[in-house]
Amino acid sequence: MLRGRFADKRASGSSSPRLAGPATVKIIVGPDSQEYFIARKSLIGSPYFRHCFENARVEFEKGEAYLVVIMEEQCPEMFELFAYWMNERRNFDKFIDVAELDNTCTELHWDLVSLHIFAAQVELPALQDAAMDAIQDVYLRCNWDINPKLTSYIYESCDPQDSCRLRKWIVAMTAWTLGGVVGTEMSSNIQRLFDLYPDFLAEYHIHTRKMAQSRLECHFKNPQLRLPSNNLRNEERQFGFRQCSFHTHRSIIGQGSCPHNGFLSPYSFALHTDLYAESDSEHTESRFGSRMVSPSSDTIPESDFETS
Repeated sequence: MLRGRFADKRASGSSSPRLAGPATVKIIVGPDSQEYFIARKSLIGSPYFRHCFENARVEFEKGEAYLVVIMEEQCPEMFELFAYWMNERRNFDKFIDVAELDNTCTELHWDLVSLHIFAAQVELPALQDAAMDAIQDVYLRCNWDINPKLTSYIYESCDPQDSCRLRKWIVAMTAWTLGGVVGTEMSSNIQRLFDLYPDFLAEYHIHTRKMAQSRLECHFKNPQLRLPSNNLRNEERQFGFRQCSFHTHRSIIGQGSCPHNGFLSPYSFALHTDLYAESDSEHTESRFGSRMVSPSSDTIPESDFETS
């Protein structure tokens, strides 16, 4: 696991005329008060952080002014990923490479899951999607089946809106893992999860019914594979999913290309955030004060399951 390698990287850039005050935010994370420096303009797309800035104090250090935000409850390992993406706008391949070498893919996996949920809570859809891509890549590189502990965590402890995309991917991974096979230890574990979480079972049935309607075989269609086009040919549809199948923006791109291909400037990212909020408001409603609710309060609509 990368610890501290990027934590001290400070964002650079002059103040924009659109942003009065310090250009850089110092975010203090965790019980050990680890510090992360992020360009303020990178965070303005998040209503959560805009709200934080309203009451943030200003500190001066070596002639530099910083807005200070304290997030003691957040995990520093997760926040290292957050700060890296906010400053660099790059995927997490280098973290996955290091985790493979260090044999810490399991730890990175949980940090990415936390990052995905955190990005949903602070309303940064592009980061949520980048974390989802990285989770898929970790599973593909490690050749993992779906993790029962992940399923339990998402369906028992996470807000169903914050975890909506992960829930859809878990369901698809479960269908691919089972592939119609019964009687194995894995199928017995999944059956116990079905018994514990009725929403999980209901969403699984929706997914498999739509797969059958599309004449697709669950055991061939691998949710770890992001095919490099959203407009798939029939033979491609048999083996993988659209690159944006588990993203937040599928409803606005149709068969078009992923808007995250290429660099998004902080301001264009803010515009994309507003567009997502208009197009998918049921998944991006502000929930600053609501973190954990019962998954049974809100299941995934059947129309939100896509198999192509």
